[in-house]
Amino acid sequence: MNKQASTAMWTAAALAASLLLGACGSDGGSDGKIDGADDGTKKTSKSPSPSQSSDTPGHKAPEDIKLAKDAKNVFEDTKTGDPKKDEVLADNQARINAIDRVITTGEDTELVKVYAKGDSLLAANEYILDFVKDKQSWAGVTRYYDQKVKMAGDDRARVTFCTDESKATNKYLKTGKLEPNNGGDQNYVFNSVSVQRNKNGVWQAVSGNAERGAKECME
Repeated sequence: MNKQASTAMWTAAALAASLLLGACGSDGGSDGKIDGADDGTKKTSKSPSPSQSSDTPGHKAPEDIKLAKDAKNVFEDTKTGDPKKDEVLADNQARINAIDRVITTGEDTELVKVYAKGDSLLAANEYILDFVKDKQSWAGVTRYYDQKVKMAGDDRARVTFCTDESKATNKYLKTGKLEPNNGGDQNYVFNSVSVQRNKNGVWQAVSGNAERGAKECME
């Protein structure tokens, strides 16, 4: 495995300033840790493109947000049959990839603010800074599956999904050394995220929670 060249390209203080800029306007509850999982055995479908109505700078399809070469997010169940729900899923997946791009490459911190605001942006900031302060990244494969969307009007929705982190592991940036993954059942996480569609057509996460060791994600 090649060591990624994402080591000391940014500082915790600079990253915090970048992410927290414009993070005002919380919309409620705290966001849980939502990061990567693993390479699943199920065939994955290509993530839908972002809403064509969006003119927000930096708004991208999930697959266009690249992680480091040794880190991969795999998304299953990306097609619901409903175009609007597919847009919700696409932007939520882009949010996850945006966060992991910062963690694994140190690049494009501004992109996180495209897909999260309020408490969710603050939670993403804290999560990323934990990696920065520990001088770590992650490597391996993270799997996201059983993705579902429940609409609550034209501009609000809730996304639920499972995460399998059993094939992902933390990596020390200085040495490239990988930590063993001894998480066991804690690698399986049930996530629930509230999203709102902004004036530019982007579905932004505003709040959420995550439950580790979730039985429904181990079935």
